[in-house]
Amino acid sequence: MSLTFILDDARLPAHYGACAIAWARQQRLPLWSLRPTFSGDYPDSHQHVVAAGYCVTSGLYPCDPQLREVSDIAQLPAHDAVVVLAARDAGRVARLPGNRLYAQRTGGLLQLCNAGGSVLLQQPVPGDRPRDQPVGEPLLLGLVGREADHREVYPATLAALDDAARQSGIPIRLRFLPPDAHSDRLDELNELDAVVLPGGASMAAVSGQIRVANATLQSHLPTLGLCLGMQSMATAAVRLQPGCDKAILAEVAPDAALHSFILFGDGAHRCGLLPFTPAAPLPGPLPPRMHYNHRYRFNPALRAQLAASGIVVTAETAGTVEAISLPDHPFWHGVQGHPELQSRPEAPHGLFTALLNAALSQRDAAARIAGERRHHAGQRRQRLWREGF
Repeated sequence: MSLTFILDDARLPAHYGACAIAWARQQRLPLWSLRPTFSGDYPDSHQHVVAAGYCVTSGLYPCDPQLREVSDIAQLPAHDAVVVLAARDAGRVARLPGNRLYAQRTGGLLQLCNAGGSVLLQQPVPGDRPRDQPVGEPLLLGLVGREADHREVYPATLAALDDAARQSGIPIRLRFLPPDAHSDRLDELNELDAVVLPGGASMAAVSGQIRVANATLQSHLPTLGLCLGMQSMATAAVRLQPGCDKAILAEVAPDAALHSFILFGDGAHRCGLLPFTPAAPLPGPLPPRMHYNHRYRFNPALRAQLAASGIVVTAETAGTVEAISLPDHPFWHGVQGHPELQSRPEAPHGLFTALLNAALSQRDAAARIAGERRHHAGQRRQRLWREGF
């Protein structure tokens, strides 16, 4: 079978490849991507990790981990594959034989059409607001980051939360927390039922993430950290110890006096779908592998300070910290990997489901306590009234 080229007119990284993924699955063919470029402020445009050990366009996150993305057309297969590329790059494959299909956005849908304009399939737009939710009072989740980044660039975290909400029957509502716009006292956290500290390539988010992590560390607000989010959580915990209040990631401030995360000694880039062996109190069961993409690791010289703040390491490989937890907290867990990339509608990742369940339990417990207080206050008022006060 000859190649099928899908010319995708997506202008946003989150939308790229959605129709191609569906078509490749339908045809039972492997998917390849000719790496696109995007003009705009998109630091996380190529952050989906594949099994081969490198990052591809973020919109391809629902694809099989065996996906290949290349920059040179000479690396493309000769037959029996679907190849997606930006429509603006059509000239690069003009001389290559194969069928041409066209992916485009029409209203609230992404459509795949043939040369005659017939619609072959339709897909919802990744990152769009869900059209329906489970019935009930929704949990209010805080997601650190700009809304545009989550919806238009790297939609995997939104999708993972939605997967968990639908599978568990727990409705959710999101509040985005841009890291450069937090209030002085972080009052915006007061109404939340849980917080997610996501990963990302922008170091501009770190200071805000550390502040939020510090606030949730010292409260009962359920918190999940992913990759950079976990690094922010660990840094917040280390800063609680004497002489460590200025600890910061080396990636953020290479010349700082104290680094909470440092480069691997051999300059390694730990990237790919790798083994993950969690231990209690990290909630489980969890998949035995996780997507990783990091060049920095927790500074082993600060393990004592981390422990002194009550934090336990709940997963590690060869001395590299892969997960941390605060056992005395209702839910305060961070992982160095990207569990959102493994989540699927029919099989949400366990960490996201556990976060929602913990948040729901916290909210129900708070409501129960508030109800008991109102009941006791009412009884006291009645007693005082009867006694003539």
